[in-house]
Parts: sequence; C-alpha cells; structure tokens
Amino acid sequence: MRAILLALALATPSLADPVPGLDDPAFRDPFDRALQGDDPTALTDLHAAAEAGNTAALLALPAVSEWLRATLPFAERKALARINGTPVAEAYATADPVAALWRLGDIGTDTDALLARAFGLYAAGEPDKATSLYMIWVNQTGGFGPLPEGFFDQPAPDWATAPVLWGRLYDTALAPAVETDALVVDRLKADDPAAWIALAGFAGLHRTDAPPADTARLAAIFAAAGLPQDEAARRMQAAVPVLKVMRYEPVDPATAKAAIETFRTEPEFEPLLALCTSTCPATADDCATAFIAGFGHPYGRANTAQPLASLIPTADFFATPRGRTLLLRSTAGRLGPDPAGSPLLAAARQIDACLADAILAALP
Repeated sequence: MRAILLALALATPSLADPVPGLDDPAFRDPFDRALQGDDPTALTDLHAAAEAGNTAALLALPAVSEWLRATLPFAERKALARINGTPVAEAYATADPVAALWRLGDIGTDTDALLARAFGLYAAGEPDKATSLYMIWVNQTGGFGPLPEGFFDQPAPDWATAPVLWGRLYDTALAPAVETDALVVDRLKADDPAAWIALAGFAGLHRTDAPPADTARLAAIFAAAGLPQDEAARRMQAAVPVLKVMRYEPVDPATAKAAIETFRTEPEFEPLLALCTSTCPATADDCATAFIAGFGHPYGRANTAQPLASLIPTADFFATPRGRTLLLRSTAGRLGPDPAGSPLLAAARQIDACLADAILAALP
C-alpha cells in the first residue's frame, strides 16, 4: 500500500498544468453550449474535436455524453462510443493522469488501489470524486486492517473517516478493543473531529432505538485522552447533527443548520453552495438548509456527470444551468412518482420556496 501511495503521489500532476486544448474553440464552443442547454450538436462537435486530438474535448466527452446522448438517434449514439476506434472510457483513462485515477468511477477489484486512487484524486483537486471512491473503500472493507501511513492526514471529510473508527469500536473480533481504544485516544489527542463523530455514533446518540451505550469503555477512553467527562459529552453531542444528516433521512431545520456549519468548509459541499447562491441568491442559506433537511449531503450526486475540475471548476460548474439541473434532479429518487405532492417537497417549501420551485422546474 505504501508503495502504491508513493507512486501516485509522485505521478499526480500539478494543478497548474492546463489541459491541452482547453482554450481551443473546437472544445470551448460546444462545451459551453452543452453547459447551457440540450443542443445535440454540442456532443457531436465535441466528439469530432476529440477525434482530431483535442485532449480537453476527450476528457469532457463522457460527461457531455451522459447529458446529451438521449437527444440523438441510436445510430449516432453508437458512433460516439469510440474515439478513432478506441472505446471512450479507455481513451479517457489514457489521456490524462487524473482521468486515469478516476476511470469514470470504475471501482475495479483491488481495494488497496481504490484507496490509493482516492488519495491521488484528493491531491489532484478532485475531492468529490475522491470521496466517492473513499466511501466505496470504507463500505467494502469496513476500514479494518492496517491503515497506510498518513491515512488520517488525507483531506477526506470527517464524516467519511468516522466509520473507520466507529466500525472498529463495534467489532472487537476484527479490531481488538485495546488496539482500537488506543487509536481513538490518539485521534482525540490530535483533536480529530472524526473521532467525536465515531464516538457519538458508537454511543448511539443519533438514534432513539440505539442499544445502551458502553459508558465504562467510553469513560476509559476519555480518561486516557485526558478529557473531562463533561467536555467529552459536549463534543459528542455536537457531532449528532452530522450523524443524523448522514443517515439520509429527513431532519428538522435546526439539525440541518447545525450540520451545515460542519459541512460548509468541505469541498464536497461546494456544489450545493454554488447551486443556492446562483439559483436562490435572496435565500441562499435557507436553500441549503432545505436541501440538507430533506435530501442529505450533496456529495457524489453528479460524479460521472460532472467534468473534471481541470475543465471547469466545481463552483463554476454548479452555477451553470447544466450543473444546477443535475443537482436539483438528484432529488427525484426521494420525491416519488408525484413530486409536486411529495411530503418531502412540501417540507422543503416550508423552509425555502425558491428551492422547492427550482426542483420542480428541473425535473423532466
């Protein structure tokens, strides 16, 4: 694992390196049209530019195809699936080092490599894609086993790293309690918010149906970390809003607002902030609260449909009609067959009517 991480760190390109062809009108013009609306010629023109050797066009092609391929007849869609005879996914992964890490979200079979790819994407300025792979690694492995050196130094969100500690606290067969407790104590001494989220989850503070907490074990952990019990109780309670939101069940506005204060500085939260600022500027804070209360954290909602940040920065993308539509439509699965009559949308409207109207307008 260390060798994989080192190799990726050395291979990660500088964010200052521009993608070849980025300013070429052959890429810029159709890409901008695709960001603004459903012009099918944008996809065919971008494909032609990719076949002519424009790297930016090639890197944009999978996302733009996801947006626009339904606007074209089947025969044309089939022709767009290759670049000069090579499948688009293969051409994409060989065109750019960051694209090689992302691989259009293909998770592969090597979990160590999956984690290393996530770390490489963090270093390359692709946090949302990185966190998607990181969370797949957490879900596939539980985070058990030896952790690579520098694991806790990575910029993964605290709520994403917390399950690694939380799972070890629960499963004393896969993770001996003595080792886990020592690790948690180390993270508390480092003032790691992920440790507080994990401990609050282990104590079941976010659930009314949780089994009784192991108060003796918790007290021993806090004592070993040199933390007063009242301070520990306060820090765990402060983590509860994040835990509730990350369960992806509706929460009350106060809980959503408290969680947002934790999420606000995360790069993964930037899409929602950009959406609300551009769509509901007069009620941007209420817009974010309404979204979080009803639909949870926005990370990963547009992964394969969002171009690499080297083509368009995240905040800029989610301020375009295309980016806004993708994020607004990501709520559809929670709204049911009658979105206008959905209780979730009604609850969102009580917090911010602008967001509710924008969701309805964006749905196909």
